[in-house]
Amino acid sequence: MSNNANPFSLFLILILLVLSTDNQAEVKLGFIRGLIDQTSRSLGSLREGITAMNTSFEHARIMFMNSNNEPDDTK
Repeated sequence: MSNNANPFSLFLILILLVLSTDNQAEVKLGFIRGLIDQTSRSLGSLREGITAMNTSFEHARIMFMNSNNEPDDTK
């Protein structure tokens, strides 16, 4: 019989056991929840910024590639 316990699950159990012995566990969990929410929002904003930057680069690439392929009128 093999024990295939996920290390993350074991860590979560350890954290819950530690918090269960703490008098301010609810305050600490609220802080962690806020931290996770802020991190999630920050990563969402970062993702949107990278997507907008990529779109701008794609437009610039298309614009410059098309201008290089047009015939030269200054002969």
